[in-house]
Amino acid sequence: MRVELFTTSSALPSLIEGNPFHSAWMFRLIEQHTEARPLMLTAYDDEGEQGHLLAIKNRELRLLPPGIHTWYSIYGEGVYSPRCTNRQEIFALLLKKLYTLFDFTHTMIEVRNLSNQSFAYGALSGMNFFPRRSIRVYLSLHGNQHTKRLARTYRTYIRKAQSRGVTFGEATDAQEIASALGMLRLYYISKIKRHLPPTSYLKALLAEERARMFVVRYKGRPIGCSICLYESGRAHLAYSFGLRKSHPLLYPGIMAVWAAITDAHSRGIDHFEFLELDTAGKGYRNFILNFGGKQISTYHWQHYKWGWINKIMRRIYV
Repeated sequence: MRVELFTTSSALPSLIEGNPFHSAWMFRLIEQHTEARPLMLTAYDDEGEQGHLLAIKNRELRLLPPGIHTWYSIYGEGVYSPRCTNRQEIFALLLKKLYTLFDFTHTMIEVRNLSNQSFAYGALSGMNFFPRRSIRVYLSLHGNQHTKRLARTYRTYIRKAQSRGVTFGEATDAQEIASALGMLRLYYISKIKRHLPPTSYLKALLAEERARMFVVRYKGRPIGCSICLYESGRAHLAYSFGLRKSHPLLYPGIMAVWAAITDAHSRGIDHFEFLELDTAGKGYRNFILNFGGKQISTYHWQHYKWGWINKIMRRIYV
């Protein structure tokens, strides 16, 4: 088994189709429209590609400790060939390749949103990663289950908002998209843990067929929006906001999420997932759970360049 690293889109080989977060088009999107740097790690045997994963090299100015921090982020376990029978072993090989790039200029490697708690547990522990408990929330859209599981209070809020003239739908007008993105950015400025990519990246993302924006409108003006990513049979809510302080009786935050859910259901998509739970606070988690999603425990793995921090964290979390 050999592992190769690709740092430019021009050198990317043909890859197995699957999760959009580990796709070639996501690689190109990050490469062209953000300050982050994408890294594609691929594993091959004599019969061809066995799997690959996309890692993102991030840079950010932070106050504690002061300075520019650089870290690698991996979202999920990657994409693997249908004939692959040892996904965890291949994932470990890919991660070790990334580990060789980890030097004194980097702060951390993080692995988020794995499919379950046991995936690659031994490999990650062996490299002194420490796990922090997290959850993933899925919403089943089979039949009308999403309506039945919706909290009674939210059902009432949605009915009241619609009776007061609130509407929602997919944004297709360039001016409306630009206006909604501007409001979305202002909303995220105050969110310490939640991160919004550059506007150029979001516009390029929405130009792809795998992403859509939904806008909540009141008297023709946007008061909320949500952005979803799509893969086969699954929708992922990536970003959402609502002007709940200026329009408290119109419930724009709830309507923004509900717009994405109802659209996914109308398209015949069976599963809906909320992506920001790992970085948002407890209040956002409770907000999301009122939509009737199912919680699944998982781990958010981290490894710092300072060995003593990893030792302390492992004593706390392991």
